[in-house]
Amino acid sequence: MNYPTGKISAVLVYLERRKSRKLVGELTYHSKEEAYVFQYDKNYLRLKLIPLGPELPLGRKKFISKKLFESFVDRIPSRENPAYKDYCAAEGIDVNEADPFILLTTIGKRGPSSFIFESKRQSTFSVEDLKKFRQELQLTTKEFSIGFSITEKTLISIEHGQTSGKDTMKRLELYARFPALALFEFQRNCASIHREKRRLVEQILSRKINKEE
Repeated sequence: MNYPTGKISAVLVYLERRKSRKLVGELTYHSKEEAYVFQYDKNYLRLKLIPLGPELPLGRKKFISKKLFESFVDRIPSRENPAYKDYCAAEGIDVNEADPFILLTTIGKRGPSSFIFESKRQSTFSVEDLKKFRQELQLTTKEFSIGFSITEKTLISIEHGQTSGKDTMKRLELYARFPALALFEFQRNCASIHREKRRLVEQILSRKINKEE
């Protein structure tokens, strides 16, 4: 079997039942070590639910293998299956696709068990994108932190690479990509920002909104 190309950073495994869905764990591939790594989610372990497979018993340790774990391999249909082309067509992938992570999260996504495989994609929103967004709005770090309800200390730490600010970056990415949302959030928090600066930011965001329409 071929190895992951990096288009999908990881495979997230969920246990989906009739009225609930829980994160089971995450499968990654480390190209330097040429090894697959699977680790259960801590909350899933606390619930003491069913293991993903016999070779992956419940536990806190990281499971490492040079080959894709059998519990994942079993979910990818055989190319010899007469319906294989139809499976690929239904998921919109090439019949010659070889990336196991792509195969797992498309034609192998659902199977006879209650485990579901979803792709985890890398965010393309970077620190530079954050700085660009703030500078486009012509806001200082203090003004930006007020307008978008984060601490200035956190914002400066992210911009200087001192912290990843993962959860904060997810929220700020939404504001950067959706100006209507950014305008709503800014107007909700901007009372202590000078009225001329407020007006300027509102004009900039309004122009962005109009471009999208």
